[in-house]
Amino acid sequence: MKKIIKVLLGGLGISVVLCSLFPSVFLKDDALWTFQGNVGRMDVAFAGDIQNGCLEVRGDNVRADEPKWLLDNRHNQGAMVSFPVSYLKKTYKITLKPLGNAKDISLEMNFRGPDLRIRNQRKPAYVCFENIRVNGKTVAEEQMVWHDKPFRHHAKSIPVNSTVTLSFEIRKPLSFADIRWECVIGLFMACALLVSCFDPLKRLVVGVNKKDIIQIIADSYRSIDVVYRRAFWIIFGVLCFAFGFHAIQFMWGNHDWDFVGGFISFPWDGRAFEGRYAVFSLKKLFLGGVYLPLIYDVTAFLFLALNAVLLCTYLKLEKRVIYFVLCGLILTVQPFTLSMMYYVHMLPEVFIGVTFALTALMLGEKIAFDKSSRTRKVAFFLLSIVLINLSLAMYPVLLNTIAVAFVGRLLVQSFHWDGSWNQFKTQFTPFSVSAICVALGIVLYKGMVAFVFPLNKDVYNTQTLPLEQLPERLWTLFKQCFHQLYEYPFPFISQGILWVFLGFTILIALHIYLEGNVKQKIVRLILLGGALFSTQTAMIVANQHVIADRIELFGLVVFEMLVAVLIFTELKKLHNLNILAATGVVWVSIVNDLDCLRVWKLGFDAEKMLWNRVLARLETQKGFDITHKYKVVNIGSLMPMRPRYATNSTFGQGFSLPLVSFSYNLHPFDLITFYAPKNFVSLKVWLRGNKMLTDLETGYKIELKRLWEAGILDKAQAWPHENGLIVWRDIILIVTDVEMLEKYKRQLANEFPRQPQNTP
Repeated sequence: MKKIIKVLLGGLGISVVLCSLFPSVFLKDDALWTFQGNVGRMDVAFAGDIQNGCLEVRGDNVRADEPKWLLDNRHNQGAMVSFPVSYLKKTYKITLKPLGNAKDISLEMNFRGPDLRIRNQRKPAYVCFENIRVNGKTVAEEQMVWHDKPFRHHAKSIPVNSTVTLSFEIRKPLSFADIRWECVIGLFMACALLVSCFDPLKRLVVGVNKKDIIQIIADSYRSIDVVYRRAFWIIFGVLCFAFGFHAIQFMWGNHDWDFVGGFISFPWDGRAFEGRYAVFSLKKLFLGGVYLPLIYDVTAFLFLALNAVLLCTYLKLEKRVIYFVLCGLILTVQPFTLSMMYYVHMLPEVFIGVTFALTALMLGEKIAFDKSSRTRKVAFFLLSIVLINLSLAMYPVLLNTIAVAFVGRLLVQSFHWDGSWNQFKTQFTPFSVSAICVALGIVLYKGMVAFVFPLNKDVYNTQTLPLEQLPERLWTLFKQCFHQLYEYPFPFISQGILWVFLGFTILIALHIYLEGNVKQKIVRLILLGGALFSTQTAMIVANQHVIADRIELFGLVVFEMLVAVLIFTELKKLHNLNILAATGVVWVSIVNDLDCLRVWKLGFDAEKMLWNRVLARLETQKGFDITHKYKVVNIGSLMPMRPRYATNSTFGQGFSLPLVSFSYNLHPFDLITFYAPKNFVSLKVWLRGNKMLTDLETGYKIELKRLWEAGILDKAQAWPHENGLIVWRDIILIVTDVEMLEKYKRQLANEFPRQPQNTP
C-alpha cells in the first residue's frame, strides 16, 4: 500500500508540473485564449475636440497601437492598449500622458476582453478587472468584461501634459469544463507508470539511498566508461574551437534578431503549424522564451558531442578513444553543422531531438537484448515511443537520422551473422522491437499534428506528397542518394572530403563482396544501399523535394559517420591509413569551418554597415517623419557582400545557408528595432521587386503605379546616388538596380500611358 501511495503521489506531482508548464495542451479550443499573450485590453480615446493631440502609454509588457477604427473622428488621438493576462491575479500599472492644445482633456476608457474569434465567430472571452483605480481613486471594484460588453469610464478634466496612472488587478476565469480531462487522466497514468518503473529516479526523489544529489551525480558520472567520457570532452573541446568564433561574435541570423533582443518571446508551440510543436518548449521552460547568446551555443556543443558518443556506441564502434573521437568529429565538425547554426534560436533543441532519437533506439535494443523485469521493459517501450515522437516534434527531418542509424545498426549486426537462417532469427529478430517503437512514435507524431497541432498546408514543406506522385519521387530520391556521393551542391564542402567518403563507401562495398557467402553478401549490400537511401527518408512524403545543407546534416553526414565506423570496425588491416584519412577529413573540415566563419563575419559586418548608411541617410531626408508609418519599396535585389570575401572556388556554384546573413533574407529595417524609437519601427511593409511587373504582388504594383504617376521614378537613380533613397508621402523608395528601374518604367508606361507629372 505504501508503494502504491508513493507511485500515485509521484504521478500526481509530475502531472501537475507538466499541466502547469504546458496548460494549453490540456484545454479545449474555446479556452485556449486563456494562455495567449496580449489578451487584456483597454481602449483609450480623447473626448471632445482636441487638435494635434497624442497619447503616450507606458507600462511593463504593455503594447499600445493606434488602430484606424479608434482614431476615426477623434483627430488621430487615442490608443488601444493590450497586455498579457494570467489565469492568476496580476497587478498592472499603466501610465497615460495626454498631450494636446486644450486647457482640459477628457479620456474615454473601455476595459475589454480580447477579440476572440473561433471559426470566424466572436466568443465571449471574459476577463475580470478588479480594483480599477485612476490617479489613486477607485472607480470600480470588480468588473467582468468581454469584447462586446466592456466597462466604460470617463475621466474628466485631465490637465494637459499630466500623467494619469491606472492601477488594477486582472485575471481570467477558468472552469473545470474548459479542461480536457481525458488528456489529464492519460498524463497522470503515464507519469504514475514511469514513477513505478524507475527505481533510481524514485530513490533520487524520496532519498532512499541517503546520498545527496551532488554525490549521486558524481557517482553516476564515474560509472560511465572512461572511453566515453574522454571522447565526449575531446569532441566538445574541438567543437568549441571550430565554432567558438560564431558563439563569441554573436553572429545570429534568420529569425534570431527579434528573439535575442527579447522583443518577441518564443511561444512553446510557436512552430506547431510546421509540425515542430516541441522545438521551443525547453526554451520556454528554462529561459522564459528568449535566446541567450553564448550559453545557447555552448549548450548545443554539449549535445552535439553527446550525440557523437551515443551514435558511436549504438553502432558498436570498438571502444578506443581515437576511434570515437575521429568518428564523432566527422559527424559534428563538417561545415554542414554551420547550416544549422544559422538558426541559432532553435539550435540546442534540434540537437536535443537527435539525442532523444538515439536514446529511443538504444532503449528499443535494450528491451530486446537485456534481461530485465517485464514492468521495466514496458516502461522502456513507452518511453522509446515518446522520445521518437518528441524528436520529430523538434525537427521532422530527424526522421533521416533515425532511419540511417537504425539501418546502419542492422548493417553492423550483419557482420556478426554467419549466414544461417537460425542465427538470422536470433541476430535480427530482436531489432523488431526498435522498429515497432519507431513506427508507433511516428504514428503518435502524425496523430499529434493531425488532431492537436494541425499543420498549416500553405507553409513550406508541410503538406504530404500525393500518392500518385510517390513512384516518381522514389526514383528521384534514388538518383539523388547516389548523386550526393560524388557531388555536393554546397560551398565550403571540400572536394577532397567528398572523394574520401566515396572511396570509403567503395571499400566497404568491395569488402562485402569479397567476404562471406552469397546470403551474407546480398543482405549486407541491401542494408548498405538501404542506409544510403535512408538519407532521403524525410523527402519521401514531403510535398517538395528539398536539397539543403541543414537537411543533409541529419542524413548524409550520419551516413558518412556510419561508413567511417565500418571502416574502423571491418578494415582493421588498414588501421593506420584509415586514421590518417579520417584525421585529414577532420582537419580540412575545421579549416573550412573557420574560413566560412571568416566570410560570414566580414559579410555580416559589411552588410550591417551598409544598412546603417541607408538608415543614416533616411533620417536626414527632408520628408521623413519619425512618427509616421511608411511602406518600403525596393527596386532591385540587395546582393550580399559575403562573396567579396570568399576565396572558395565553389562559392558561386551554390548558396549555403551559413552564408546568408540577416539583411538578405529578412527586412533590413528590422535592424532598427535594436536602437530606434518605437514609432520608427513602424516601417513594417517591405515590398521588393526583382521580377517582371506582371508577376508582382498587387500591393507592390499599386505603389509603383503611384510613384510612376507622381514622377518619382523619373528622378530615381541607383544607390549610392543621392536619389537612390527617396521619401515621398507614405513611401520609402530604395533603388539598387538601374536596369530593373528602367524595365519597370517601360512596363508602367505601356500599362499606364498617362504622362508622368513633374514633381519637384
